[in-house]
Amino acid sequence: MKNQSVPTALKPLLSDTTGSLQPHQPVILVADDDVIIRNLVTILMQLEGYLVVAAADGQEGLELSRKYSGKIDLVITDMEMPRLNGSDLCAHLLEERPGIKVLVMSGADIDEIVSQNIHLQFLPKPFDGQTIKKRVRNILGLPPKPSEARSSSTVGKSRSDPPRLQQVD
Repeated sequence: MKNQSVPTALKPLLSDTTGSLQPHQPVILVADDDVIIRNLVTILMQLEGYLVVAAADGQEGLELSRKYSGKIDLVITDMEMPRLNGSDLCAHLLEERPGIKVLVMSGADIDEIVSQNIHLQFLPKPFDGQTIKKRVRNILGLPPKPSEARSSSTVGKSRSDPPRLQQVD
């Protein structure tokens, strides 16, 4: 982090060591240097009910992880970031937090990233909100939400055409 103070919004999360969090409320660390993507992913995950710690790059993500004494279930990170890239962030987190799950995002060449990080889950950019929400639930081993189950049954099926007006002579 650029300054040593912790943002007010994160203080309750970072200082909670009493176990007062809901028992099955996963914690997600989001690290992306693109503020729009970082905020989008953070908001989407919060709307899904996850606790989110957001970082502007890999170094800040690593520092926040070290300050947070609770379990972090998942890190969602960009691969290309200043100071500490996503691959190095994941290497540190996997060593320091055995069992943490990882989802890496990138707009770069997928083949190169997958070949270098074959053990990591990958999400290519750009992606839509439904895609990342489903991937996160799957990685965390959570069942699909009822709305996802309904919508997934219509994916790829064409909807019937709207009624057409007939010309009357």
